[in-house]
Amino acid sequence: MKKLGNLILPDSLQWTDQYSLSPVTQTVAHTLAGTPVVFSRKGSGLPITLAATGDTTWLDLTTTKLLAEMSEQVGVIYSLIWNDLNFNVIFRHHEPPAISLTPLWPHHDHFTGTIRLTQIQ
Repeated sequence: MKKLGNLILPDSLQWTDQYSLSPVTQTVAHTLAGTPVVFSRKGSGLPITLAATGDTTWLDLTTTKLLAEMSEQVGVIYSLIWNDLNFNVIFRHHEPPAISLTPLWPHHDHFTGTIRLTQIQ
């Protein structure tokens, strides 16, 4: 089962960056002499990008409207159930657009596109 909050998502929805991980973040600074100093830390905020593609998944108008309403809520944390995984997520507004859905022509009641989320602790 795939579910965001109370919204059941299509089983064919794809998690496109599930295996594109960067769990460690680094910042490099240089001393006055030019020696690099590397600061590393374990990152958080796993990006989760869900994609509905024309070949495999269409989102209906009701689902699209509910996703739009959910993304407009400020400070709301949603539960994302992805098969046997469970995450607390927010919409990824810091990398806009948080949702980007395009109607299929001539079926304006079906959409493809992406939903951008971020896991939070």
